[in-house]
Amino acid sequence: MNLFALTRDSSRRVLRIPLSASVQSEVSSTFQGQEADFRNAAQEEIAFDGKYKPDDGECLTIGDYDDIDNLHDAVANPLSVPEIAPTTNEFEEIKALFSGRSEGSKKIVLIQTFDRRKIISNKGLSLFHASNVYQKVEGVGLTLDTRLAAVLEDKKLLFFSFFAARQVFDLTQYYKEATDDDLKEFAGTVRVENISNFIAASDTWVRRKVALVMQSAILDKIDLEETKKAALVFGIDLKTAVIDGKTFLVLPENKAELKKVLRFLDEDYFQSVLLSTPHLSSSKRQITVV
Repeated sequence: MNLFALTRDSSRRVLRIPLSASVQSEVSSTFQGQEADFRNAAQEEIAFDGKYKPDDGECLTIGDYDDIDNLHDAVANPLSVPEIAPTTNEFEEIKALFSGRSEGSKKIVLIQTFDRRKIISNKGLSLFHASNVYQKVEGVGLTLDTRLAAVLEDKKLLFFSFFAARQVFDLTQYYKEATDDDLKEFAGTVRVENISNFIAASDTWVRRKVALVMQSAILDKIDLEETKKAALVFGIDLKTAVIDGKTFLVLPENKAELKKVLRFLDEDYFQSVLLSTPHLSSSKRQITVV
């Protein structure tokens, strides 16, 4: 089993990571063990609709996933895939690592998520322990994750976490827009001035964003007071209300402001690492904070 990187660079989407024979054997064993764990945990497959949150023993599936990055082709023809350059800049473009195999006519790709924290950099002074002493890292390296984020089996994509899968794949076309009932449910977790007006003003974009925010359950995971501070970096003034001792997010009635809030909750905003300038992740264009 070979090791590949899936990157954010559209001109170099899939790259091969060359391995020594001994390391390739260890990588194969690692991925095979993680696949066994994945399948043991995926006792029941639930069709992905952008709403259902799997319980223990369940995984989500997309039955006709479009392999637009040609992951299966890379696994089948590894020598046709260009090698990754051993530089930190190249490694920073990686969003996933994958390997795979064939079982007769069945094609299987095993996918891990990847981020900059898994890069072993030769910038500065990095040390590793070997032969009872610490030695300097001379080149760039990477660390594999401890689990699979997804399995692509022929055209069937299997995953547990929508958030993790979405870091690797564009799943936009596979989830449904929030229905009126969904919007009412969402409005019950926040505060909306007029639910009827909220539903009437919710176009396709808003309904898709609401579906994503509900699927991620982000409002259950964040501290609203800390989130308000973070939003100010992007010029977003989040409003909250305290009702019976509990703090709720108040959605703005203005549609443009509502879309900003939904973008923020769906984590479309980020700060660049070097200059800390605010950007939109969908287009990577810098935004003006007023």
